[in-house]
Amino acid sequence: MRAHVLTDARLAKLAGRFVWLGIDTEKPGNAAFVERFPIDAWPTILVVDPETEAVLVRWAGTATAEQIERLALDGERALHARGLGRADAALARADRLLGERKHAEAAAAFREAIEAGGPSWPGRARAAEAAVQSLSMAGDPAACAGSARALLPATARGASRARVAAQGLACALEIEDGDGGGGGAGGPRPLVAALEREARRALAARGVLADDRSWLYDVLSEARERAGDEAGKARLAREWLAFLEGEAAKARTPAARSAYDGQRVSAALRLGEPARALPAIEASMRDLPDDYAPPTLAGVLYLELDRNADALSAADRALALAKGPRRVRVLVLKAQAQEAIGDRAAARATLEQAVREGEAMSEASQPSHLRRARKMLSELGQG
Repeated sequence: MRAHVLTDARLAKLAGRFVWLGIDTEKPGNAAFVERFPIDAWPTILVVDPETEAVLVRWAGTATAEQIERLALDGERALHARGLGRADAALARADRLLGERKHAEAAAAFREAIEAGGPSWPGRARAAEAAVQSLSMAGDPAACAGSARALLPATARGASRARVAAQGLACALEIEDGDGGGGGAGGPRPLVAALEREARRALAARGVLADDRSWLYDVLSEARERAGDEAGKARLAREWLAFLEGEAAKARTPAARSAYDGQRVSAALRLGEPARALPAIEASMRDLPDDYAPPTLAGVLYLELDRNADALSAADRALALAKGPRRVRVLVLKAQAQEAIGDRAAARATLEQAVREGEAMSEASQPSHLRRARKMLSELGQG
């Protein structure tokens, strides 16, 4: 988004009305901001009242320039909310609730806005996407998937429809996790099948951002894997990786190219060909020597390729560069490499360090890998 969306001329006309601020939430110096404005997903766009610091609009995930413009203007309208119609008033209330991270209540308000606005209401696509996102963040995958299926037919083709389909399918796959892969009539399997069809249609639609197209490939290939369709999974993973390679080839700078590195690693692992992503990651290590991410991704690939000593070396390189919550992720990687080499004592010490560092962070800053570190430490202790 930084390279391809935020530079769009469409956003330049907002310059005099909004102050733009980019925050790296993992940098220790930004901990106070994260404490004040906790983030549930990356990237997240916030429109903040400059006087009260209330969040007027919260948007999780990527967005086109047109969508960012609408988010900004919706936030401005909410700031000066007077004489709003029922749909726009419900939308402003939903945005406020989402800004307060009251996800379930926000989802209900977004649905109210959709019903009040009708099929021609300009805010419908954004509200549909936000309603499904909110239910996912509320931890209700059944409601998330069901809402996605209900809202998709009336959501215009393009970026929002693609994200509703991707989020809905991801939620439907979570339901299968919860019931052990069961289902039956009206259960998750028919829901997965319906949302797979929608996601496949969205994959071919125009106006879908590269990140969102990648997300569609990710959830579609995972759905085929869950269905036991190895050929289908491999076909989609191969298409996914080829798509990412093509997008990376268009990048004008090493930093822009590296934006696809994590997705390329995921696609290569899903395909079962980790070596295919390695040259790109090693190129990023050479071109971006101060970035912790390339050696971290290289370590993941080296482990998959049984190059355990190289994985440990890559983890040490990443650890020297990582700060804040990122360090916990890298420490987990280092412990995995140490265990793969056979040095369980060193792995245990590294995981203990990861837990200490993670627990010392504020609750809002604690990384998801802290849970992984605790689990691995428990398993090593049992071993």
